[in-house]
Amino acid sequence: MFLGILITFAQYEQEVIAERIRDKVAAAKRRGKYCGGVPILGYDVDRDNKKLLVNPDEARTVQYIFRRFIQIGSAKKLGQKLNEQGYRTKAWTTKKGKVREGSEWNTAHIYRLLNNRIYIGEIAHKDRSYPGEHEGIIDRATWDKVKAILEDNKPVKVSMARTKMVAPLKGVIRCGHCGCAMGPTYARKNGRHYTYYICQKDSKRTVSRCPLKRIPAGDIEQAVIEQLSAVFRTPTLVAKTFFAARDIEQAERERLFKQKAQLEMELSQAREQAIELMKPGNDQPSKTEMLTTVNRQAVELSKQLTHVSERCRAYQGNSITEQDVSEAFQNVEGFWEDLFPVERNRLIRLLVDKVEIRETGIDMELRTNGLTTLIAELAGLACEVTERRASR
Repeated sequence: MFLGILITFAQYEQEVIAERIRDKVAAAKRRGKYCGGVPILGYDVDRDNKKLLVNPDEARTVQYIFRRFIQIGSAKKLGQKLNEQGYRTKAWTTKKGKVREGSEWNTAHIYRLLNNRIYIGEIAHKDRSYPGEHEGIIDRATWDKVKAILEDNKPVKVSMARTKMVAPLKGVIRCGHCGCAMGPTYARKNGRHYTYYICQKDSKRTVSRCPLKRIPAGDIEQAVIEQLSAVFRTPTLVAKTFFAARDIEQAERERLFKQKAQLEMELSQAREQAIELMKPGNDQPSKTEMLTTVNRQAVELSKQLTHVSERCRAYQGNSITEQDVSEAFQNVEGFWEDLFPVERNRLIRLLVDKVEIRETGIDMELRTNGLTTLIAELAGLACEVTERRASR
């Protein structure tokens, strides 16, 4: 019995200690203090003062990831691009001196980074956030754009992932006769894939009464693109897009050449280390293992350097001009073909509020408040298209 009483008191004391720790952590976070955990990309941890310090090089990488996600709109595609370009997750050292190497990016890493409020200078605790003591590295406008895309992706994420073709007008196209949404459907004949938009209300009726029923996606999407062409050809939009694209291109060029110089330096150091290990007088016990590790690092660095060098060459002598932007918007159909399906979806959702189909024609309503964001989107896409064409 006495042993049972001791166990009860010990358990009670343990619960009290745990409660005090939780209260202390909550109070610290309310004051904006960093309370530990795995270090995140973009910051180094000042263990003595228990604060987050901005790592300038990593901060630029974080800003690049946020900017590219706004342009691509897909965590999976962004992760693939980051891995192709040689980016890795945060590498850090534990208190005991154990090195944790960075790994390849996956969608979990991307979503965790994009949802981390630390990047806007806040500390989150449960469902609330508080101003942090550290400096934010992402501005509120960029954060809001990313959150809007993440929110927009939620309801269509599964359905889009399971289809080989993405319907750009999904969510904005409506049947003017029945007053309901029209959804995409797909058919395959003789090995070809056909996309249609069908009246969702009529598809549930036992007897069809809608004169529209089903319309080919290609025809209606082409008609919408033709109407958007007038918006894209506006001189003010062309000029603003060019200036924004020039700034993005310059920042990307500087980042790439800096990354190239860093890789060249690391590769040179790896080669020097290999030469040092291969000297006749070097009799280190772990010489063979160290040489294998250095050679593996050199091969990986060479691959990354080759990829970065190719991207640098794509930017050399191919600076975007106002004429490039103007010509791209004059030939909207060609510009549209150069975009990925997810990029087409983003532009349509950003600019078009509603497309209503009637027997007599098409009524289209634009989002007037989306033009400012459209300029940033088009600027990024213009740089992307220029780089893709240069690398062909």
